[in-house]
Amino acid sequence: MSGGADTLSAGGASRRSGLIAAGAVILSLILLASLFGRIMDYDLRRDEFMFVPPAVLLGEYELYRDIFFNHVPYSAWLFRGMHLLLPSFGLLAVARLTVFMAWLLLLGCTGWIGWRLTGSRLVAFFGPAGLMATDVFLGQTGMVATNNLLPLPFVVLGLGLFAIALAEGRPTFWPLFVAGVSLSIACGLKISAIAFVPAVAIGCFLVPRELTFTERLRFLVLPVGLGGIVGALPLFWLALTQTELFFAHIAGYHTGPHVAYWQANAAMEPGLALRAAQKFQLALSVWFFGAAMLLLFVTIFSWVMSRRGESASGWPGQAAVVIAAVTISAAAFGFLPTPGFPQYYAAPLAGLPILIALFYRRCASENRRHLGLAMSVALVLMVFSGGTRLALGLNALRDPAGFTTANVVRGAQALRTAFAEAGLSAQGPVATLAPIYPLEAGLRIYPEFSAGPFGYRVVPYAAPEELTQFAITGPDGVETLFYDDPPVALLTGFDAVLDQALVDYAQANGYVARAFPQITDRYGEAVLWLAPTKDAAATTDGGDG
Repeated sequence: MSGGADTLSAGGASRRSGLIAAGAVILSLILLASLFGRIMDYDLRRDEFMFVPPAVLLGEYELYRDIFFNHVPYSAWLFRGMHLLLPSFGLLAVARLTVFMAWLLLLGCTGWIGWRLTGSRLVAFFGPAGLMATDVFLGQTGMVATNNLLPLPFVVLGLGLFAIALAEGRPTFWPLFVAGVSLSIACGLKISAIAFVPAVAIGCFLVPRELTFTERLRFLVLPVGLGGIVGALPLFWLALTQTELFFAHIAGYHTGPHVAYWQANAAMEPGLALRAAQKFQLALSVWFFGAAMLLLFVTIFSWVMSRRGESASGWPGQAAVVIAAVTISAAAFGFLPTPGFPQYYAAPLAGLPILIALFYRRCASENRRHLGLAMSVALVLMVFSGGTRLALGLNALRDPAGFTTANVVRGAQALRTAFAEAGLSAQGPVATLAPIYPLEAGLRIYPEFSAGPFGYRVVPYAAPEELTQFAITGPDGVETLFYDDPPVALLTGFDAVLDQALVDYAQANGYVARAFPQITDRYGEAVLWLAPTKDAAATTDGGDG
């Protein structure tokens, strides 16, 4: 009787475990579908006017030398590669799909690392769910085609492999080599990811304390260092062969004309974080809100639980010290750029699931039960916190034709149709600070406008020697730029102040304005200025010859 009861009890527990696992899988698929819908339907943002165009233009122009790009190059190369793989998918759609794939990698790496460190399904699910529900990642930082989210999967993979090597007490060459490569790739996608590197580099020399210094050089410093060099080779090449040009874009712009522009135009952006106190307030709004606050709470609670008796082998405590130092240094680094924006304070959140897993690994079995209960409650709250915003993405899936990406394609098709109806050459350049639209239509733009407003608006605030490094023009240079190669059309309507020089040129040269509601976004409704017939014909003849 007793044996039969035990068998029934075991069978019931097995069925419950299976149902929980099946429920987790179904919930995960629903959440991923919601995430995809939200990404594809998220409003077009001005940052995408700079990050997406290189996907097309790098086939004709050289990054930095011919087109302005104020970031390290890996994101531009990534969007270019994806565009070549899926050329008919739509320019913005491919870039947004790339962001979704980065999300899959981020969530997959976070879940796998949690499982590998703890063997707990709850921990493996908690980390990805926490990141997916975090408010800052459900906003512009994680939804649009920029480089804000792209480095985080590689940060998590690099830190996770390093943590696993220490926690399991087996620092082997290839996982640590891949960790170094991953961290360098993250730095190549966004320069601020370098904040994760110093603590790892120092940690390789100092831990684990049980190894001699020579052993740490051999088993940690060597593989991580070699991997870091391999992952950063393209950056080293650019730094050595185009030194002034490269650093003018990735450093000089951000410390010079970018800051000067925002200081002069702070009134245009209410609440802009220019001072340290404003940055601190903005950081708190990112870290202590919704799912991010719950992640922080569980991290601190798991640390407290881990100090009440340990049960793990290896060196998880020493790994946790390094990952904590990495997370703190990344948080501090976010205060360096001026002005501050929410995405600068998002990166350190990626380290919290790894810390939770390491602390869980250290916990005695009784403390794990307490921690598991806290994580379960936090998980439910996270679902409610982020679920409403993800639900918008699920609703968007009901009508994929209404996605923002689809609207951009339709607007671009309408633009090309307008060219054909007006008898304008598709080879003639379009002047606009919203270059995604003509590029989506297969039309030519001026490379000087390839970054949208980001190069154009800082020209009045840049020193003459700085401008020699940037392939850009400003409001005062419009007529000079157009003198030898006048535009067949201008597309305005997205920024009344910045567009004014283009509008003035169009009015002075007889361009015919027409409202163009087929292209409308959060910044306004387009106005299409078509070249006068005789000028259009001349331009067309010149282009054909």
